[in-house]
Amino acid sequence: MNKAFLISGIVFTIIFILFAYWQLNDPDPILWVPVYLIPAYTALRAITGKVNSELMVVLFILSGVAGLQTWVEMTTWEGFITDGLSMKTMNQELAREAVGLWITTFSFATFYFLDKKYN
Repeated sequence: MNKAFLISGIVFTIIFILFAYWQLNDPDPILWVPVYLIPAYTALRAITGKVNSELMVVLFILSGVAGLQTWVEMTTWEGFITDGLSMKTMNQELAREAVGLWITTFSFATFYFLDKKYN
């Protein structure tokens, strides 16, 4: 087992399971919980060094484009946090969703390049 796969897999698994958990009280958890459980699953697979490079490319494109689409839906930049983590405006929610999608995009790229380097 490669140490890079192990460390990145553990870190991303924890991050995405937390993200999925936090989405349970979201107005649309049916969308966002799977969005974060899919990269959690790919991170779990990476812990054992089992990465499907083609799948990482597809997921990278899908999550990157979805993040961009979500980002451009904002009408103005209002930041991420005001008085706490609760949603204050739709623009803040869109910004958080876009960045969350880009974090998944980063994880898919990480696993793709680790797979190409070590396998």
